[in-house]
Amino acid sequence: MEKMSSSDRAKQFMPFAALRGYYGEVRKKEKIYKERRELLEEEAIELSKKVVEIKKGDVYKILYYENGGYIETMGAITQIDLTLKTLSVVKKKINFTDIYGIEKA
Repeated sequence: MEKMSSSDRAKQFMPFAALRGYYGEVRKKEKIYKERRELLEEEAIELSKKVVEIKKGDVYKILYYENGGYIETMGAITQIDLTLKTLSVVKKKINFTDIYGIEKA
């Protein structure tokens, strides 16, 4: 039996993407491009109440504004900073002022 070269052997362990480009296309679909809309006073009050109730470790679905569009993300709340007015969903830090909608998952 012939020995395999180390470069050929390394190729066996390279990541394989059966659906090349698929994940990029999915990410594009997650973003809804729209102009930023200011919350009405009642909406802002309701959102503030929800933010105060959030506990670290709870899973939430959050709609927030970033780079010209609204993005929806879902995950566990890993940090809440009332001083800087930010919360983190897994590793993504979101400013309170960018949050448009939030609901417990």
